[in-house]
Amino acid sequence: MSSTKASSSSCAAAAETVVGSHVLTIHGYSKTKEALGVGVSVESERFLVGGHSWYIECYPCGFDEEAAGWVSVFLCLDHHHHGAAMDGEVQARCKFVLLNHAGETFFEAPLEHQVLTFCRASYAWGHDIIKITELEELCLLKDCQDFVRIRCDVTVIREPHPGDTHRDLGDLLANQEAGRDVTFEVGGEQFTAHRCVLAARSTVFMAELFGGPGKLQQNAANTSHIRVQGMEPKVFKAMLHFIYTDSLPEVDEGDDSKVAMAQGLLAAADRYKLERLKMVCGDMLCSYIDADTAVTTLQLAHKHGCHGLKEACAKFLKDVLANAGLVCNEFETFSK
Repeated sequence: MSSTKASSSSCAAAAETVVGSHVLTIHGYSKTKEALGVGVSVESERFLVGGHSWYIECYPCGFDEEAAGWVSVFLCLDHHHHGAAMDGEVQARCKFVLLNHAGETFFEAPLEHQVLTFCRASYAWGHDIIKITELEELCLLKDCQDFVRIRCDVTVIREPHPGDTHRDLGDLLANQEAGRDVTFEVGGEQFTAHRCVLAARSTVFMAELFGGPGKLQQNAANTSHIRVQGMEPKVFKAMLHFIYTDSLPEVDEGDDSKVAMAQGLLAAADRYKLERLKMVCGDMLCSYIDADTAVTTLQLAHKHGCHGLKEACAKFLKDVLANAGLVCNEFETFSK
């Protein structure tokens, strides 16, 4: 196998961002490509940018069958690194460039302008940067001497201090008298809330509580009491807490109760189009994937379109099947 040691690394800080770069060098590229197949990668050493540990993952023959014939490259957040704050999310942008023997850029993949969100459920982002034939032609022309250098430029975006808004809204939720104008009945229990807060956080609540244009007054008058079916009271209460505070309440029970709560909240988040809550729940469930939860969690992720969680469950189950020497075509189809 080829060496994958990085030849350089640098980092510089700005006011609200931290910018860093790292180089993955694949020596003996031709033999490496022959030895590896589709879906097999080489990794760089870990490097730090913005207080987080990262690594570059390169698939010389393509990430999967659809990418066969391409070189696929990903930037990955190392969530096993003890210094990384993996309880939350990391916002970053990345760009991949190819370097010649002198360290000069001879190919630049399209710049990723969009801000990417890295977390346990979605720890890797990348794409197919160049066709294998094109890479080999360029390497021959640039006299790269049978090695490939891939530099990844990382920009970590540090969010400003969130301020006191969520704390203030949490105090508003705790106050049982201040301006509550809608009551929800869930499993025999009642919860009161502020329709404007709910509508601001969820388009589903906006439509349910206020309706469309020309129906605002009518809907506001007719929706002071709403019955919610198919949800446990404790899940609805936790969802309200998240809507007001952007955080989840503490669950004092054991892991089974935490998993059940996260599963219920994932379904609730999908129902009310609370995308951030959906991501938080997916990230949490990734931490509890085991032989007892993998299948049910995979089904839940598939039902509610939580792609990062679905991939994590699929990988776990594939490893279990591989270790048992089994192959399941139906599972392969379902996990896609």
